[in-house]
Amino acid sequence: MDRVRVLVLLSIAAVARARTLDGGRNDVHVFKPHPPMAPPRLPLLKAGSDVSLGLNDIQGGLEDKAVEEIAEEEEEFDEDIFQGEEDLVVIIRRMYESLDKRLSSLRSRVSRVEQTTGDVLARLTVLDCADLQVRGRQSGTYTFHMDHNGKRPVTVFCDMDTDGGGWTVIQRRLPHSKAVNFNRGWHDYKVGFGNASSDYWIGLENMYVWTNTRHYELRIVLSDFDGESAFAQYDNFYIENEDHAYRIHLSGYSGTAGDAMTNEGKSDNFTADGMMFSTHDEDHDTSHEINCAKYWKIGGWWFNRCSWANLNGPYKEPGDGDGIGINWHMWRNKQYLRSSTMMIRPAKNH
Repeated sequence: MDRVRVLVLLSIAAVARARTLDGGRNDVHVFKPHPPMAPPRLPLLKAGSDVSLGLNDIQGGLEDKAVEEIAEEEEEFDEDIFQGEEDLVVIIRRMYESLDKRLSSLRSRVSRVEQTTGDVLARLTVLDCADLQVRGRQSGTYTFHMDHNGKRPVTVFCDMDTDGGGWTVIQRRLPHSKAVNFNRGWHDYKVGFGNASSDYWIGLENMYVWTNTRHYELRIVLSDFDGESAFAQYDNFYIENEDHAYRIHLSGYSGTAGDAMTNEGKSDNFTADGMMFSTHDEDHDTSHEINCAKYWKIGGWWFNRCSWANLNGPYKEPGDGDGIGINWHMWRNKQYLRSSTMMIRPAKNH
């Protein structure tokens, strides 16, 4: 555009010069010098005319040149604008792609936060199988968190069918060729062992957390090798903490197996109610002569002297029976049992 301004200035200068020359020609008519000094008139007129024509040609050429250069400048300007539009489109596309990536990242983070929040809420509100039942869950294995930070997950079997369902299975013995060994020490009985899809013990510490969070009832389901089954149910069940060796408390018996845990309130030297838990390496039974768990190698239980029942004894095939196995004296005396299940759910009357 600077070149255009120069051309325009040159054009204006040329016109001004032509006018100056034309003014000089007019002066020839105004002044009347002495005849001897006056130049010939016709040559001057001819020269002025030639100069005027030359200036007109110059002016016309300059104007044409200016128009051409202006057109070229406009064309270059249009090209610059077009190129600028393309660059702008590229910039906008890159900005969009960047924003889209950031939005995707944000959505992912929001999803993770929602998942984490859901997990935390589940840990706070879903405590046992009864909570899952009201959410429409079926019988099967499920994992619960015994603390709010998810560091103590425990997997259990939920029975959603027996007597209305909602039962959390805390102990189970099933008939199979690879029975889990229940003759274990204190630590194993404290934290739990086995597999929730087969034989297992949920752990005394987990049992303590549950039974001191809600009011629970306990149901014990038994079967023998003749295909018969029976149950014992207690409306009130809880255990104390480890400082008190997980002492057991039971009351409110009903069922078909007989009351081998409280003897229907008639305490004697063999009922489990009020007893601390014992293992072969932690003796808390009331016998002064022997450690029941160690002497008979019958696993851990709430032994008295020793007990009318023991569902954690060694798994044995049917025989004469000597009480040194899975047994429930009030139902099958000293005969070995085929299976046992202990399960809890929130008491209906509380």
